[in-house]
Amino acid sequence: MSNSDKGFFVRAYFEQAKLRIERLATLRTEKLGDLSFKDEAFTLCLVYIDSLASCYYGEANAKTFCRALRALSGNPLFGRLHAQVLLDPDNDRYWKNAADAKRAVEDLIKKRPGEMFDETEIADIIRTSNMSKSQQEDLIGNLWRCSIGAICYSYMRSAAVHGFGTGPLSFSETLHDGNKGFRLDFDLLYAALQRIGDHVARVSIEKGEWFGKPDYFKNK
Repeated sequence: MSNSDKGFFVRAYFEQAKLRIERLATLRTEKLGDLSFKDEAFTLCLVYIDSLASCYYGEANAKTFCRALRALSGNPLFGRLHAQVLLDPDNDRYWKNAADAKRAVEDLIKKRPGEMFDETEIADIIRTSNMSKSQQEDLIGNLWRCSIGAICYSYMRSAAVHGFGTGPLSFSETLHDGNKGFRLDFDLLYAALQRIGDHVARVSIEKGEWFGKPDYFKNK
């Protein structure tokens, strides 16, 4: 296939992908008698984010889902770390050998109740701890697991795929943009999907390669 032919098909592919994404807004308002399709629209929104992330980054997992939301959505909320998740006992294994760093993070959270935190702020605390450099970087490399994006994956994307539907999540006691309380809902995730889709399409069309990768199909 010539470069011009490939470029034509890449453009056509992403034009169709854009239509599929746009269709979700219509699907959300459709009804069949008393049956609405809000859950289906929400499920597809999360699945499309997951699909675009895995194709663009070359891996299909929670980390690439979160990476796409953080880096490509234009919304810094998805990269923010939630205090409750940072200190969740389920994450204790990541704080192994990091007792002093964890105490410092706990003190920070107590001083700023209800706040979310930038990853760099928590990473700076970890880098002043008495762990080895490799242990510090390993812990920092797992901070994404405490992000709002990770909450979307664990409690929304997974529920949608494995539990036959999902719904919004409310954070009534958490501060965001100076206000108390926010929701992770269809509108927020759909806006993220549109931006992620636009970014992936633009890179692909500019390079004339599916998902910006000349060897995309070699790994399929």
